[in-house]
Amino acid sequence: MAKQINRRSQILEIAQNDENIRGIFLYGSKVNKEVRPDIYQDFDIYYIVENIDDFDVSVFAGVGLMFVPSDNYPEIFENEYAYLMLFEDDSRIDLVVCTRETFLQKHANEIPMECLLDKDNNLPKTNLGFSEHYYIKPIDEAVFTGTCSEFLWELQNVAKGIKRDELSYTMFIRDIGVRDMLNNIIDAYIEMKNDSATVGTLGKYRKKYLSEAQYMTYRMTYLSNTSEDIWKSVFYMLELFEELGMCIANHYGYKYPKSEVHYMRDYLIRVRDR
Repeated sequence: MAKQINRRSQILEIAQNDENIRGIFLYGSKVNKEVRPDIYQDFDIYYIVENIDDFDVSVFAGVGLMFVPSDNYPEIFENEYAYLMLFEDDSRIDLVVCTRETFLQKHANEIPMECLLDKDNNLPKTNLGFSEHYYIKPIDEAVFTGTCSEFLWELQNVAKGIKRDELSYTMFIRDIGVRDMLNNIIDAYIEMKNDSATVGTLGKYRKKYLSEAQYMTYRMTYLSNTSEDIWKSVFYMLELFEELGMCIANHYGYKYPKSEVHYMRDYLIRVRDR
């Protein structure tokens, strides 16, 4: 591994020496006080420029790998460029280059965010608060009922895929169709138990809100090595869904589909043992 570089200083120095770059914003986990720092945190950066086409990303030396999502998905990154850089010292910068107008239109309301540089004194001020947008919302009865229904229905599709030895179909249904519904129930349970809870991008903070036993069951829902493992994972999914779903239903006074859950468990056993 290459010698560690002070990336924050590098980001500032490059901007200070380039007249095209008028400002810098740092956002993401580096400015989120609720995130425990570690060596894997990247620098999420906006460079505010006068002209995006005049920016030359090669000014960043020591890049081992770069991905440019704005090339692959131009409709998402309209009027801006994005450069994701992994450096030889294992540090990382996720850089978006845009004009002040684009920033104000698309990104100015993102928080927390820290302004590191404002050459023209015309950029929004630092806001290190945490937006309620990221907090889990309470689940209402209609969503709860629909989530339970979809979860149970997709389980039989997983069973069918396992018996037919259709791996890609099986894993897609399990890890998209079924898991999305399971995660909805997990998040609703977390919200019910905690004030102002957020599970982070792709639920990466769920662990800190679940009991040790609950999280161990959740881990087991990812078993995948063999058909037997996948069957086990399905029953772990059902076990966790039932535990948390019943807690939610009892707390809010919602109807829990107990008979349908028991029917699906019996169905899965029949298909597995057939």
